[in-house]
Amino acid sequence: MSFSETASYFKERFKLEVSLDEIKDAWIQMSLEKYQKEVPLKPGARAFLDYIKEHGMAAGIATSNGKAMVDAVLDALDIRRYFQVVATACEVAAGKPAPDIYLNVAGRLKVAPEDCVVFEDIPAGIQAGKRAGMTVFAVEDEFSLDMKEEKEQLADYYIRDYFELLNGAAG
Repeated sequence: MSFSETASYFKERFKLEVSLDEIKDAWIQMSLEKYQKEVPLKPGARAFLDYIKEHGMAAGIATSNGKAMVDAVLDALDIRRYFQVVATACEVAAGKPAPDIYLNVAGRLKVAPEDCVVFEDIPAGIQAGKRAGMTVFAVEDEFSLDMKEEKEQLADYYIRDYFELLNGAAG
């Protein structure tokens, strides 16, 4: 679900009296410090980003997180310069597993979906990339280790880290 869809679900599910904007603002405030100080890049990600930048490849971000969280992470990790497009699911009709967000980014990058590669760490994102007609790499993530088998089945490839891509060992 998109950030807004998730807030709507929580409001309805828990019968919250506050507005959707208040729910989202509270989540953003709770998450910002953690994202700014505790969320590292996955192993090999910076070297991979350097590689694609050096080789003139376009790159975009298609995320279910809200803009404030994405901005906090991009700035904290100093990686904004690698991406020509940053899109959040709030900008499209439907969140992952719908393909909308990936198709949006591909369109803005002016790249055909079949020429795009997606890196995802959750099944809904993998499904979204596949539904968009893109090649999908499932990326190992400590928070979704219990979904490894499902991710391997859904994706075209599975990597433990980005060094595998740089070393040609993706499987």
